[in-house]
Amino acid sequence: MRVYVLHFENLGRLTRAFDLVLEDSDVESSMIEPEHLRLRFVGPGALTDRLVEKIYQDGGLTWCGRHDLVEEQRANA
Repeated sequence: MRVYVLHFENLGRLTRAFDLVLEDSDVESSMIEPEHLRLRFVGPGALTDRLVEKIYQDGGLTWCGRHDLVEEQRANA
């Protein structure tokens, strides 16, 4: 699983991206922060990487960060 944090140039682009995230059945959880023009979501890496590419191609994305979540069993080992 991966966590993604995306920043946008304006509210219109942010809400369009949020709509795409809500439509994607692979996304586990999402949060929109309109006051910071930021969108966060969690999903399986390879599948949601494609979603980020689609959002990027749609335009307005100014920054994207992502990192893998550590599985609890591995974290406690």
